[in-house]
Amino acid sequence: GELVVRHNADDPRRGFFSAYYKNENATREAWRGGWFHTGDTVRQDEKGMLYFVDRNKNIIRRSGENISAAEVEATLQIHETVAQAAVIGVPDELREEEVFACIVVMPGEGIVTDSARILFDWCMTRLAYFKAPGYILFCDTLPPTGTQKVQKTQIFSSDTDPRTLPGVIDFRAYKRRD
Repeated sequence: GELVVRHNADDPRRGFFSAYYKNENATREAWRGGWFHTGDTVRQDEKGMLYFVDRNKNIIRRSGENISAAEVEATLQIHETVAQAAVIGVPDELREEEVFACIVVMPGEGIVTDSARILFDWCMTRLAYFKAPGYILFCDTLPPTGTQKVQKTQIFSSDTDPRTLPGVIDFRAYKRRD
């Protein structure tokens, strides 16, 4: 779940920053119910140790499951044909969100008819079935940030439904438990 923290003194904000600079709405959103919401998803093991999973904004919620976009991206990026991968959640009428993968192939790699199916099957053998991409789209490039990470908010314009773009391959019907 989300990591939330507070001081155990009378003032739960004691020792924390006073506010986001010139952004009262963000401060109000972060401090809810006397707790600071970090925006990080963590998991706890049987010994009580906490492990960072991903930023909440990079979590895809599908049929009650939390899916780390970073985990799906890491799985795709170890395939020999993949140069870069970005995974986002797109709306799904039945499952809340679905996994959508944008793939840039390695230089010299052509995209053949079966390329998307090969990558989908790759994910199905390495991830839980619900984490595999429901949609795959091959892209020439992905927009970088100043630190060369993918700027996911710039992949598609805000008024574009990525599911409707030419070249999108829909694998939702193949996502089944074995």
